[in-house]
Amino acid sequence: MSEPARTDRVECPPAKDPAVRMFIFAGMLLAFGLWCFYDSFIQGAYPYPEDGNLNDVAKFYFNRVGGIVLPIAGLIPLALALRHLKRKLVATAEGIGYEPGPQLAWGDVTRLDATDLPDKGVLRLEHGAGKPMTLDSWKLQNFKALVALVEQHVPPDTIEPPAAEPGSPAGPSE
Repeated sequence: MSEPARTDRVECPPAKDPAVRMFIFAGMLLAFGLWCFYDSFIQGAYPYPEDGNLNDVAKFYFNRVGGIVLPIAGLIPLALALRHLKRKLVATAEGIGYEPGPQLAWGDVTRLDATDLPDKGVLRLEHGAGKPMTLDSWKLQNFKALVALVEQHVPPDTIEPPAAEPGSPAGPSE
């Protein structure tokens, strides 16, 4: 059998699942907000109660405030979903990063944390004092090829061995 060709560039387009989840949440906020806006401001279904009934006052304020706040709040997950779909992670022989932003050079990686890789599909690249770059298999396509490229290019001294499980011997038996 022949070995697969070694590639020095891996492109990971965004996965669709996180964006779909954010689109659903944005749609719910927008729909409920527009419903409240229509009921309160256009139909006038909830006038301010003159008798001071607490439930009627709560309905009035919920529809007035919800008609304005909920559609505005729905724009936030909508923008996040669109931003997620436009970001593409590219790993090359020089470094890794989201296009068109800056790349993290492989030499700048101080620690490779793969403790959550088998269970959750999460790989963290720590670099300097900043927040680590988190690579998540749920958010990225072509993840296995990305992990293989990261393992090839990360300096070997940054890869820490996994911690010993409780109850297992720490060293060779005597």
